[in-house]
This record gives sequence, C-alpha cells and structure tokens, in this order.
Amino acid sequence: MTRKPALALLLCGLLAGPAAHAVGDIGTLRVALHADIASINPGVNRDANADMVLAHVVEGLVAYGEDLKIKPVLAESWQVKDDGKVYEFTLRPKVHFHNGAVLTAADVAWNFKRYLDPKTNFQCVNRYNGKIGPALQQVDAVDAQTVRFTFASPAPNFLMTLATIQCTPWILHPDSVNADGSFKAPIGTGPYAFAGMMTGRQLDLKRFEAYDALPGARDGYAGNKTATIPLLRFMTVPDASTRSNGLLSGDLDVVDGIEPATMQTLRGQGLTVQVQQTPSWLVMQVQSNAPALQDVRMRQAIAHALSLPDLAEASGEGLYSANPSVLVPQSPYYDARSKTWPAYDPAAARTLMAQAGYKGKPITLLVANRQERIQAATIVQAMLAASGINVELKVRDWASQLDLYGRGQYELAIFGYSARLDPLLMYESLIGDKKVEPTRQWDDPKASALLKQVAMEPDPNKRRDLFNQLHELMAQDIPIIGLFNLPVVTALRPSVQGYQGWPGGTHRFWGVTKTQP
Repeated sequence: MTRKPALALLLCGLLAGPAAHAVGDIGTLRVALHADIASINPGVNRDANADMVLAHVVEGLVAYGEDLKIKPVLAESWQVKDDGKVYEFTLRPKVHFHNGAVLTAADVAWNFKRYLDPKTNFQCVNRYNGKIGPALQQVDAVDAQTVRFTFASPAPNFLMTLATIQCTPWILHPDSVNADGSFKAPIGTGPYAFAGMMTGRQLDLKRFEAYDALPGARDGYAGNKTATIPLLRFMTVPDASTRSNGLLSGDLDVVDGIEPATMQTLRGQGLTVQVQQTPSWLVMQVQSNAPALQDVRMRQAIAHALSLPDLAEASGEGLYSANPSVLVPQSPYYDARSKTWPAYDPAAARTLMAQAGYKGKPITLLVANRQERIQAATIVQAMLAASGINVELKVRDWASQLDLYGRGQYELAIFGYSARLDPLLMYESLIGDKKVEPTRQWDDPKASALLKQVAMEPDPNKRRDLFNQLHELMAQDIPIIGLFNLPVVTALRPSVQGYQGWPGGTHRFWGVTKTQP
C-alpha cells in the first residue's frame, strides 16, 4: 500500500474543482452542516460540529465505545499506579500520522504540554491544571511506546476526561503547528486527513490510505474505523429547507437536525430517517451578571413562567423529552431529586418579579438562525409574556452567537450542548469563574466546591449524591434552565449504507458506503 508522505500531498488537487464530486458520485459523501465549524484546531474555539468533523482526523489514547465503556484507541493498554496518582499507557505499535511519521510517547507528551500551555487556549485545560480535580504535574515518555502521567493527587476520573467527545485531548503530530507555536492544520492518525476548506462553503477530508485500523467492528469512537468512501465533503447550508431540498434533489447525501414535521415528508420520498436518543441538551442560558438577571428572584420568576413539558411537546411533537437537569433519566445517577425544579406557576412568577423590581423592561433572548431553535425561542417568548415578562428575540447566525457566548455578552440565550457521556463533564462546562471564563453559566462557590468533590470521587453512590446536590442547588440559583433533551435526527439518501447513530450523538462516517444512485 502506498503511503501518502505529507499533508501537502493531501491538499494538492482536492479542491481544484468538481472532479472529486463527479466520480460516479459514489466517491464523495456530501454532509450538510448548519454552519462552518468553529475551528480546525482541536479543543480551541470548538463547537459540536468541529468536534464531530475532527474526530475523523485525530484520535485520543482512549474513547467511549458503543456501550459507553472506555476502550483503547491509540493506547494498547494502561496501568493505574500509586493509588491513582500515576497512569502509564502503552501505545499501539506502528501507528502512523498522516505525514507518515510513527506515533511515539514523545508525541503524546508534546501534545499534553501544548494543551496545558495557556497560549494554546485549550478550552478544557481546567480539567488538567488543578482548577477542577487534581493537577497533572508531569507527562513523561518512559520509552518510545510508554507514556506516564503523574498527578498531584489521585485522579479517579482521568480516563473519562481523556475519552470525552468535547475538546478531547487528541494527539496531533508536532508539524500541526508552526515554529512559533501558532496552529497550522491538524495532522492526526485518524481514518481521514484534513484536505482543505473554503469558508462559508465546504470542508473536505480525504481517506487516509495507510490508516492503522483496530480489528473487529465499529464501536462508538473506539473500535474499527476503516474508511470506505474516499472523500467526505462537509457543506455549509444554513437554511433548513435548503438542506431538505438538497437531500431530495440528490445534491446532499446526509442531513441532520431534521424537524419532526419534515420527517414523514422525507420518509414518504423514500429517504432513510434515523432517530438516535442522546443526552444532548437544549437550554436557555441565563446570564446572571446581566443587570436584569442579577436578582435570583428574577431568574426564579422566569423558571416558574415556563411549562417545560408543554414547550417540549410544542417544539418536538413528541420527539423531545422535557428535562431541566444535567442528569438524564437513563443515567445511573438519576433519582427523585433529579426532578427538583420550580413548578410552572405564573402567579408565583409575577410575585417574584415584582419583588425583584421588574417593571417590564425588555430582556433580550439570543438565538441562532436555525429554524428549530427559533421555534423554541418563540414559544419561550410567548410563555414569558403570559406572565408579564417582556422578551425580545435577538436572532444571529451561529458564528455570531458563539462569539457572544464566548464573551458572555447576552441576557438570555437558547443554546445546545452536545452529549456529555458523564454528568461531571457537563457540570465542568457550566461551573466556573465568569471573570476568567465568560462561557461559564454558574459562578457560585458552593457549586464549585461540590464540583471539586465529585471530580475526585470514584464511588458511584457518592457521585450520585453529589450530582443531585448540584442539581438541587441549581434549582434554587437558576444559572441556566434546561429545556429538553435532543435526539439526533439524521436523514440519508438511499445510496448511503452502513450509517449508524450511537448515544454519543455524533456522526461517524467510517464504515459507511455509498452505492451508485
């Protein structure tokens, strides 16, 4: 098998025109995205689309399997030593990067040094620098195939943190960055290699012919990831109706975010529609630093003014499940306390907002220009208006909303969080110092203390108690309002075979084939 020697080779000719698109149409899988991905720099300025696309390019030491157990990927095995303060990973031999270099322990150590460097702006650095859980003190290449992680104190959740599907500490080749440390392009070990992008139009990934696949079957983000289709083309198509029409006309092969009303139409036209339930979560962010929302009584009033079951039903026509909690009913940590939340009570809402001194000044509700989110925002607006809370919709494109979210510059916002496969990972995304990380929703010392406890706790029963203490505290403070859990609804052309959803909620296009239409 001929090995592609460098990323430059992969870039050459791929975007030269429609040639790749014209190989009987079976050589290219065209996947619609609602917006450009936030960044090609893993874990930096990321969003769910970026995480999904890059998961085809880069890999981590471990990953979640289909059964949500943590399994080897680049690591062949590992040992936990010194009461959980030391983790030693043995790497799989002869795994190749896209530039032909062989993966070594030194590459892994280089990556973690880079992720811990504040200049990298890795969004999940606090999971490793001691701000949440124990500090990662040292990463050593013991030999070419062995890498050792040493923590300041026991790190019972380290494997889970490595396996997260949001800002995973993926392993890049050092040539992914320039000499000055600035990011260039991702050179990974995955089944596809980055092959260029045109802003506002498309991003291309080319099959890595020398991919070192694991044996066996596809298994979550672990298992066999052998690619069949030569080219993945992720096409930016912001408008929902344009995406559906593109699927019907054959200009697109895969579209997600299908609205309930559209599902039967597409099925009636002979298209495949898959529904995968996940812990993905649509929320209304509540900016507690905003003058209109600093008073907790005003935030509680907003919570009392919303009927979450009615909102879920009206938005999803039975497809969505109302849930104000980080914990999902399928979680082993979910119990009766997880249902604690201010009841729908417009009279209580009016009393609380009067106590907070609210006199009808408009509060803005930021929402991306995606049809399903505008629909949810419009229903929220009507429910709040019924209790006397004046809300104005502020519709922006997704990139603009992400920018405002990153700076904490909004009052209310409809926002979606992709599936976190352990509640700790979601709470870590929500809790923190807003001055340091404006994306944090919940800046509270009690919540931070509970988060630190659960980050250090391996016992499932104690974790359940701590998670539910966090939820009960959240139901009092209202730093965020969970609306409903979202399934991933994916529609595919009949020519696309082998696609399969999984609880992680992300697309996996390895193992997928495309036949002649």
